[in-house]
Parts: sequence; C-alpha cells; structure tokens
Amino acid sequence: MTRVALCSLVNDDEQFARCQASLRRVAQPFPEWLKVEPNRNGWNAARGLNHGLGELDADWVVCVHQDVLFPEGFWARLTGALAALPTEVALAGIVGCEASGAYRGHVFDPNGHCYWPSLPADVAALDEVLIAVRRASGLRFDERVPGFHCYGADICYQARQRGLRVVAIDAPLVHLSTGSLDEHYQQASRWLMERWGAEFGYVLATPAQLLRDDPRAGFLHRLLHRWRRRGARRSRNRNPCREQPCPARTLGEVECAS
Repeated sequence: MTRVALCSLVNDDEQFARCQASLRRVAQPFPEWLKVEPNRNGWNAARGLNHGLGELDADWVVCVHQDVLFPEGFWARLTGALAALPTEVALAGIVGCEASGAYRGHVFDPNGHCYWPSLPADVAALDEVLIAVRRASGLRFDERVPGFHCYGADICYQARQRGLRVVAIDAPLVHLSTGSLDEHYQQASRWLMERWGAEFGYVLATPAQLLRDDPRAGFLHRLLHRWRRRGARRSRNRNPCREQPCPARTLGEVECAS
C-alpha cells in the first residue's frame, strides 16, 4: 500500500485550520499532516519543506499550500494517481507546464476553472500549490533558493537533470490565491535563471511565468515559447473536464459566491 503524508508551510493558523477541515470531510482515515512554521524558525521555503521530508515516514510527501480547499473525491483521486505512477516518476503535481510553456493540469483558482488535458502528462515544472515528492528518489529542495518562490521549479529541473520524470496528474482542488510576482519573486527567478538558464536555452518554463534572458536567448526560441504560452492561457477556462459536474469547480464557485 502506498503511504501518503502531507506537509504545509504555515503562517496563518486560521487559514490552515480551514484547509485541514476540508480534507477531514473527504479523507478517512485522516493522513499524517506536518505543519511547518518557517518564519518562526527563520527558514526559507526549501528548508521548511526539507524538514518535512526528513520527518515524515511515507512513500510520498505531498507539499501543499495552506490556502487550498479539497473537494469531494480529492483524496481518493490523489492517492490513486500517486500509487499508479511508475518508479521513475519522482515528482507529481496538479498543475505544470511543458518545456514549451504549454500548461497541463486541473485546478480551480481566482482565474476560474482551469483544465489543460490530457492527464497524466509529463511536464518540465510544477506549480508549488501542490508538489508530491517520492522520498525514495532522494530529491530535496535546494535551500539556496531565496525566500518562498521558484523552489518548485528548481526541484523539477533537478529531477530532469537526473533522468527522472515529473508528472501532472488529475486531482483538482481549490486554490484561494495565485500569489504575487513581487520583488521577492524576481530575486528567486534571477537565481533560477543563473542556475538553469544555460541548460535550457535561457528560456525557463515555470507555471507562474515564462522566464527569459533576452540577450542570451535566441529570438525564435523566445517567440515560439511565448506563442505556445499565450495559447495555453487562452484555453484554460474552455476545456470541460472528464467528470461532470466537476467537484473542484462546484466547490470553487460556492466559495467565490460566499
């Protein structure tokens, strides 16, 4: 039996309690879930999540944001999808993007019901809202990544460098925010580009943003990525998912109306 535990970075106890309560309604027995308070310990995101990977005894550690809600059927879909993945898959998530910039995944967030088939699908990088790490892979978040951004893309690029697979699965949830691309994000993205830019032609596909080092990236290379990315963004609310009505969409629309 595949053992799955959760880990969350928490700076809002009320929000985290609401998040946990939503999973209690759909997951029995309730899984082990480690709360990590990085600000109290002076840790960045990577160090906090690595603490969770070291503390939890499970096949998969699901690193999930505190600002999410779980719809009916979520836990069964997530655990079933993780159990079915072959051993060369080291990381799994619910939203990701291919190296071309095109999205794959399924989520309800402030942009609405976002679905990019088909799933499961190999991707280059996963959105940090949920990243499941196969502990046996030995992968860990790089604690040099500054702050609380881009640590997810970095561990995905680590996996690809080692010949391991990164996969987006179909287990949607409701994400109550999309984060902000502030100066802290820009600092982390510059770090990411310095580490991985040369290996990927100075265009790095991440779910948050298509990162480019224009002076060093070829014009056609940049143009193709931007064209594919634009098409993926335009299609995000148009694709009907395989389950109707979609539990994540139903829950998300209720939350947005309340």
